Amino acid sequence: CGFAQSQEAYDGAVNELFSTLDEIEDHLGRNRYLCGERLTLADVCLFTTLIRFDPVYNILFKCTKKKLVEYPNLYGYLREIYQIPGVAATCDISAIMDGYYKTLF
Repeated sequence: CGFAQSQEAYDGAVNELFSTLDEIEDHLGRNRYLCGERLTLADVCLFTTLIRFDPVYNILFKCTKKKLVEYPNLYGYLREIYQIPGVAATCDISAIMDGYYKTLF
Protein backbone atom coordinates (compact mmCIF):
# COMPACT_ATOMS: atom_id res chain seq x y z
CA CYS A 1 0.00 0.00 0.00
CA GLY A 2 2.62 2.51 1.08
CA PHE A 3 4.76 2.04 -2.01
CA ALA A 4 1.96 2.45 -4.54
CA GLN A 5 2.89 4.72 -7.45
CA SER A 6 -0.60 6.18 -7.87
CA GLN A 7 -3.71 6.83 -5.83
CA GLU A 8 -5.54 4.20 -7.87
CA ALA A 9 -2.89 1.58 -7.06
CA TYR A 10 -2.94 2.56 -3.38
CA ASP A 11 -6.74 2.36 -3.20
CA GLY A 12 -6.73 -1.05 -4.85
CA ALA A 13 -4.04 -2.39 -2.52
CA VAL A 14 -5.75 -1.04 0.60
CA ASN A 15 -9.12 -2.45 -0.45
CA GLU A 16 -7.59 -5.87 -1.15
CA LEU A 17 -5.69 -5.88 2.15
CA PHE A 18 -8.68 -4.96 4.28
CA SER A 19 -11.00 -7.25 2.35
CA THR A 20 -8.62 -10.10 3.17
CA LEU A 21 -8.48 -9.06 6.83
CA ASP A 22 -12.30 -9.01 6.86
CA GLU A 23 -12.34 -12.57 5.48
CA ILE A 24 -9.83 -13.78 8.07
CA GLU A 25 -11.80 -11.99 10.81
CA ASP A 26 -14.91 -13.87 9.73
CA HIS A 27 -13.05 -17.19 9.51
CA LEU A 28 -11.59 -16.76 13.00
CA GLY A 29 -15.08 -16.11 14.32
CA ARG A 30 -15.85 -19.74 13.43
CA ASN A 31 -12.43 -21.38 13.87
CA ARG A 32 -9.77 -21.12 16.53
CA TYR A 33 -6.92 -21.11 14.03
CA LEU A 34 -6.56 -20.73 10.26
CA CYS A 35 -6.61 -24.47 9.55
CA GLY A 36 -8.99 -25.59 12.29
CA GLU A 37 -8.35 -26.24 15.96
CA ARG A 38 -4.58 -26.71 15.85
CA LEU A 39 -1.85 -24.13 15.51
CA THR A 40 -0.03 -24.57 12.18
CA LEU A 41 2.71 -22.84 10.22
CA ALA A 42 0.00 -20.75 8.54
CA ASP A 43 -0.85 -19.27 11.95
CA VAL A 44 2.79 -18.54 12.73
CA CYS A 45 3.16 -16.74 9.40
CA LEU A 46 0.01 -14.68 9.96
CA PHE A 47 1.09 -13.89 13.52
CA THR A 48 4.36 -12.37 12.30
CA THR A 49 2.38 -10.06 10.03
CA LEU A 50 -0.25 -9.16 12.62
CA ILE A 51 2.28 -8.33 15.34
CA ARG A 52 3.69 -5.69 12.96
CA PHE A 53 0.38 -4.37 11.69
CA ASP A 54 -0.43 -1.48 14.04
CA PRO A 55 3.09 -0.34 14.96
CA VAL A 56 4.50 -0.56 11.42
CA TYR A 57 2.13 -1.26 8.54
CA ASN A 58 -0.65 1.02 9.77
CA ILE A 59 1.70 3.99 9.93
CA LEU A 60 4.60 3.36 7.57
CA PHE A 61 2.66 1.75 4.74
CA LYS A 62 -0.44 3.91 5.28
CA CYS A 63 -2.72 0.94 5.96
CA THR A 64 -4.92 3.16 8.08
CA LYS A 65 -8.45 2.03 7.23
CA LYS A 66 -8.68 0.10 10.52
CA LYS A 67 -6.46 -0.85 13.41
CA LEU A 68 -6.10 -4.47 14.41
CA VAL A 69 -7.97 -3.87 17.66
CA GLU A 70 -11.05 -3.11 15.53
CA TYR A 71 -11.06 -6.76 14.47
CA PRO A 72 -12.07 -8.59 17.66
CA ASN A 73 -11.38 -12.09 16.32
CA LEU A 74 -8.02 -11.19 14.76
CA TYR A 75 -6.98 -9.26 17.84
CA GLY A 76 -7.98 -12.12 20.15
CA TYR A 77 -6.12 -14.57 17.90
CA LEU A 78 -3.00 -12.39 18.04
CA ARG A 79 -3.23 -12.15 21.82
CA GLU A 80 -3.77 -15.89 22.20
CA ILE A 81 -0.71 -16.79 20.14
CA TYR A 82 1.37 -14.10 21.87
CA GLN A 83 0.55 -15.73 25.23
CA ILE A 84 1.83 -19.17 24.18
CA PRO A 85 4.90 -19.82 26.34
CA GLY A 86 8.04 -18.55 24.61
CA VAL A 87 6.31 -16.49 21.93
CA ALA A 88 6.38 -13.12 23.69
CA ALA A 89 10.14 -13.48 24.21
CA THR A 90 10.59 -13.49 20.43
CA CYS A 91 8.57 -10.30 19.88
CA ASP A 92 10.64 -7.17 20.40
CA ILE A 93 8.34 -4.46 19.04
CA SER A 94 11.06 -1.79 19.29
CA ALA A 95 13.44 -3.93 17.24
CA ILE A 96 10.69 -4.66 14.72
CA MET A 97 9.97 -0.94 14.34
CA ASP A 98 13.67 -0.09 14.07
CA GLY A 99 14.04 -2.72 11.37
CA TYR A 100 11.46 -0.96 9.24
CA TYR A 101 11.80 2.72 10.11
CA LYS A 102 15.60 2.83 10.15
CA THR A 103 16.11 0.56 7.15
CA LEU A 104 13.59 2.07 4.76
CA PHE A 105 14.21 5.73 5.56
